[in-house]
This record gives sequence, structure tokens and C-alpha cells, in this order.
Amino acid sequence: MRLATLLVALFLACWPAEGRARPLLASALANDGLTRIFAETLMAEVRQRLPGLALEISLDGRLGGETELIDQLKSGEHELHVGVIHGAVYYPELDATLVPYLFPDFAAIERFLAGPVGRRMADALARRGNAVLVGTYDMGRRWTTANRPIETLEDLREIKIRMAEVPLWIKIWGGMGAAVTPIAAPEVAGALRAGAVDAQENLLSNIAGRRTFDGQHYLVETAHHHGFASVLANRAFWQKLPAERRRLLQEAIDRATDAATDAVRAENARLLARLEAAGMVRLVPRPEFRQKALPIVEKAVRETLAPGVYEAALAAIEGRP
Repeated sequence: MRLATLLVALFLACWPAEGRARPLLASALANDGLTRIFAETLMAEVRQRLPGLALEISLDGRLGGETELIDQLKSGEHELHVGVIHGAVYYPELDATLVPYLFPDFAAIERFLAGPVGRRMADALARRGNAVLVGTYDMGRRWTTANRPIETLEDLREIKIRMAEVPLWIKIWGGMGAAVTPIAAPEVAGALRAGAVDAQENLLSNIAGRRTFDGQHYLVETAHHHGFASVLANRAFWQKLPAERRRLLQEAIDRATDAATDAVRAENARLLARLEAAGMVRLVPRPEFRQKALPIVEKAVRETLAPGVYEAALAAIEGRP
């Protein structure tokens, strides 16, 4: 038997039974842009580092919306997940990264997650979600598409807008005058076609990947939130992995998240050009939009976040310990 074949055979013999059951990573994110870069890099890294791990990846919400998927992760129906709303489900009182118009960039978000509140978030995720945060990658700013122009806060009034299932966002956008309708990501395109909503906000990769720009004339650079994706592992799955296998899988995840973060600017520029080529008119809201929104944002934050969390976010933004 050749040495390489022998090593693979020994690896498979040592891998626990649950490791041969084709672990599944499930996500409601669109199979485009940064999500595709992450997924393709992860598969390549796993094949190289863990040839005995037959990882499967299911994107585009084929197994359900994001709320359903994190419930499935919690119960162990799949082993890994990539998404954006688990903080709103498991620790909304701690997650300042959900606050619109707060964090200016991904580096500030990383500092916040590495700080004392981030450690409390990790503990809450373990207790409430039976999950472990094993990676993050930058996804850039969120945009709004609409079938009529939005340049001032007054333009937003009475617009029926689809919002992710994040209570803080619903509260803030509702406070700004919009008629907010939470809809799971895979159902957004259908809701827009049916006229159930006039507008929606999302990452460029989801707007382009799911063609949620069909029937939407305006692409509005609201830049209301700096998006990032979180890679979660079911806690039981992660803890049962032998230490060396867990280390190798973590390295593969790190390489994949680094690849997505490194590509964010170029990839979002490509997606933006694609959307403009499809006929979308790009708008930048007037400065007064953000100025008038901030008091509404701060009021909602003070009512929603636990004491000290907002201040910890400001410290992370400013680079203070």
C-alpha cells in the first residue's frame, strides 16, 4: 500500500463515526459574491487538510430561512452555519453590531467582538444557541433597493420595506417612518414581484445573487449597516472533534474567511457594476437622512441594549480598551 493511501486509511479509521456522516454547512445567504468565495475556498481547504471529511455546503436558503437554519444548528440537524442574524435571536441585548449607523468598518466590529462584551456574547451563544462562533468575514455595507427614489427621511415614509428578521432594525426603520415587513431572505424576490413590499435592504451579494433588483428601479446607498457574516458550529459537534481535526478544520475556516474579507472591495465593486449595467439608478441619500436618523437610532439603542454595551461599542470604534 502506498504511503499516501495508508495515511488516508489510518485517518478514516481514527475519525469518529459522526465525522463520516458528511457534515453539512447550511446558509440562507445567496450563492454569489463573497459567500461563494468563502464556500469555494472552504471546500478546497477541507479537501487539502482533511481528506476524510466529506463536507457538504447548502446555500441560497434551500433548507430554510435563516431563523429556521439557526434552530436546526442548535438541535444538531446540521453542523455548521453561515449567517448574519443569530445575535438578534440569542443575545439582542448585547449585540451592538446590529445597530445601524454605528460601526464604521469591519476592523471596529472585530475589536468589539474581541472585547469583554464579545466574550459575553460567546457565552450567550453557547447557552442559548448551542453554538460556537468559529469565524467572521467582512461583507461591506448594506444597500436599499426601491421602486421609487429615497433621498430624504421624508421619502421613506409609508414605503413598505422588507427588513431582515432583526427586532432592532424593525424598530428603528419603523421609527423613521417606513412600513416594515420582516420577510425571510429566500422569499424576498417573490414578495417584491407580488407587490407585497416596495423596497428591501440587503447586502450587494444577496441583491445580485437572488435578483431582488428585478422590478426595483433604484439602488440606494443607505450604508446603514456594515455587514459581516458569522460562521457558527454546533457546540456538540465542535467539542467532539478530536483536537487535531478541530485545529485543521479551524485553519480551513480561517483561510476561507480571510479570502472573503480580502476580496470584499473588489467583489462588491463588481456586483455594483453588474447592478448598474442591469439598469438600476444609483442614489446617495442626502446628508440630512443620516442626521435625522441618528436620534431615532440612539433612542432605540438605549432602550434595547444592556447597560454599558453601547459605551463598549464606542470604545471599540475609537480603539480604546
